Amino acid sequence: MEYKLNLGSWGSVFAVPSDLVDLHLKLAGGVQLKVILWLLRHAGEGFTVDDVAKSLSMQAADVRDSMLYWEENGIIKISDGIIEPTDRDEKTVENSPTSMQDDRAAEKGKETNNSEPQKTDAEQPVKSSRIISRPEKPDMKYLSKRMSESPEIVYLMQSADEIFGRPTNSNDKATLLMIHESDGLPVEVIIMLMQYAADIQKCNIRYIEKMAISWADNEITTLEQAEKRIQQLTSGRNAAAAVQKILGLEQHSPTEKETEYADRWMNIWKFSGDMIRKAYEICVDSKNKYIPKYVDSILNRWFSSGISTPEQADAEKNKGNKSREKKPYGATYDISEYESTSIIDEEGL
Repeated sequence: MEYKLNLGSWGSVFAVPSDLVDLHLKLAGGVQLKVILWLLRHAGEGFTVDDVAKSLSMQAADVRDSMLYWEENGIIKISDGIIEPTDRDEKTVENSPTSMQDDRAAEKGKETNNSEPQKTDAEQPVKSSRIISRPEKPDMKYLSKRMSESPEIVYLMQSADEIFGRPTNSNDKATLLMIHESDGLPVEVIIMLMQYAADIQKCNIRYIEKMAISWADNEITTLEQAEKRIQQLTSGRNAAAAVQKILGLEQHSPTEKETEYADRWMNIWKFSGDMIRKAYEICVDSKNKYIPKYVDSILNRWFSSGISTPEQADAEKNKGNKSREKKPYGATYDISEYESTSIIDEEGL
């Protein structure tokens, strides 16, 4: 009997590079895999990034990031709009994932050998506790290597996708890896920070990196410390919202300074809404506008003097006025005193 293979629905097939499966199936995200499969399926056809994005129901920026991912990892090369497979002989040792720390150490060793003899411990300059400039972000090759070595890094990237509510791009991933390896924050702390950023609707990589640097500088490196800091931040934000309501200001996301002031006024100095409102009115009467730093100076004076009620504030003011009537140049209390204080400025923040 003669046999014939009927491929049926398999009659239309396309090739998938072995390296894609062997090296990247575990490491690549769903978005990257969708894009490369779409490209392979439509080989020989002309298309734009928007065409791919529309076909896969994703953002054009994610398509570009995915194409860059496959290019940086040696699956494709892109030149003048032509996408081609990367030849095996182009995948040299230099193009394989290597540790950036090892590369930098080797480079540092070369510089040491070609420079003056190393100084003794006594001659070495005192190092600061933190590098002033940010280190260079890791590339996708190093990220792929670290993800292949560490399930913890894979978990960090997967968690970021879930918290951001979208596939994180190469810059997001590189920044998160740098926060972990250069700034020293544990994965679980970074995830808690990302979740807090999402809760306050500031889930963007710039805000997260800024907060991470602050946490690293303040040695917030455990879940307990992170939880305590988030509680403080939440308390400050709640206080800022309360101050906005007390003063009749438009509700908005408070700045760090506004949060700091409100937290001090309500949670540390324990001033009532009436006292905050009174300080605000003094500020507006004197400056014709609301200056948080000016209000802070008034409340600071009251707190230092033990003044905690509007009646006490009025009594203090009346006492100053009477004293000024007797000694015009020796007033003990006057709003002009605030104006002449060196810590007050017109900018407020």
